[in-house]
Amino acid sequence: MDDEATLHALLVFGLSLMVGPAVGALVGWRKKQFWGVGVGALLIGCAGLYGAATVGWQRYQSIAGTVLVQGRLVEFVEERSKDSKGRSTTTRAPIVEYTAPDGVVRQVKGLGGGLSDKAPDDPVDVRYKPADPAQALVADFQNMWGIVWALGLFGGFPTLSGIFFTGMAIKESRHRSGRMGVREPTPAQQRWRTRGTVVANVVFLAGFALAFFYPDPNPMKQFGAGFFTIGVGALLHLFVQCLPPARDFEVLGILAIVGLGFAAFGYGAWMMA
Repeated sequence: MDDEATLHALLVFGLSLMVGPAVGALVGWRKKQFWGVGVGALLIGCAGLYGAATVGWQRYQSIAGTVLVQGRLVEFVEERSKDSKGRSTTTRAPIVEYTAPDGVVRQVKGLGGGLSDKAPDDPVDVRYKPADPAQALVADFQNMWGIVWALGLFGGFPTLSGIFFTGMAIKESRHRSGRMGVREPTPAQQRWRTRGTVVANVVFLAGFALAFFYPDPNPMKQFGAGFFTIGVGALLHLFVQCLPPARDFEVLGILAIVGLGFAAFGYGAWMMA
């Protein structure tokens, strides 16, 4: 489903990987390096977010008209592919069998990551179009929303980086014009910031413990939970450092990139486990 929208989104994102650095280099040459990096990253990021939005909307519309039925896992088939350097990669794709109201038994092939812990004859949800039951997909996060999540990550990181470097360029211009001021926190503000920092550090360290020390039979789910918790810890640090008087833009920007990046990656890894 939605193959045309996905192809269009990947094409736009691929073009941005060429246009973004070129435009960024031109802007950096005409102005300053921070401006060039910021503009180039924003072009790439916006292309990725555009792809995530368009594919997500198309997927939402197509899924809204489908029917959910419980199928069963038949088997895993191996698929081999080669990259541009000729290196071979083998993946396992699940074959799922389902039956529509017309009584015909059909099969659909999915992506293997989210079903890697299942065995033949295990139940698997499938969604199909009532008008054409042969049009179906495995109804797990990876098969329904994996491409949207991936494009969101590919777009989100460059966008956040672009905002960061653009903000640095603006700050640099304001610094040269003398419009900079730093206000020290009051004792009460410092106490609240210290307490918040302690809480954020506890959450941050708990994320590392979950990711690397907590025993879990599903490593992907373990890393997902750990990385998501690390992201929440970084976002708590961001909230604390935004308390008046807020810290410098560099600190806030780095915390935002780390927090949102880890949280988004962890959520996707958990859902696909």
